[in-house]
Amino acid sequence: MAEVKYLVVLPTIPNESDRMSKMGIQGCLLQEPEQFSINFVNSPSCTDNITYHFKVRVPAQTIVENYKINGEWSDAHQEKYLNIFDESTFSLEFQFDYNNSTIHVYQVRGQGHNFVTKFETLFSLSDIQSIQVWGDVQKINQFSLSYD
Repeated sequence: MAEVKYLVVLPTIPNESDRMSKMGIQGCLLQEPEQFSINFVNSPSCTDNITYHFKVRVPAQTIVENYKINGEWSDAHQEKYLNIFDESTFSLEFQFDYNNSTIHVYQVRGQGHNFVTKFETLFSLSDIQSIQVWGDVQKINQFSLSYD
């Protein structure tokens, strides 16, 4: 079974009006990567409930998005032939829309942000307590959180 490569437990914000608005992540992939994923998890110690699962199947240039509730995966949503992960590095930004319970994903290149996908979540975005990175990731170069 695969292991979590990186785990970030989000800080508890005492004022509920201060919510995470963006999460940025930059990293390097292993040589000849097959896949990697970023999970927005509702508990740092249990993966039974995942608000958002973002997986990249690198050779197929496919993104798989879904969620997990009570240990069961939802039906996967796939978008093919994106051709955005053709390098050994990745730079992504996840923007959180609490009013519509959606996550917008962008690829960051220089000062530009290229839209990748949008995912409507079943759980409230406020339920996210940690972020996990799985798969063929060699290292994370930068990880950032922005709050309202």
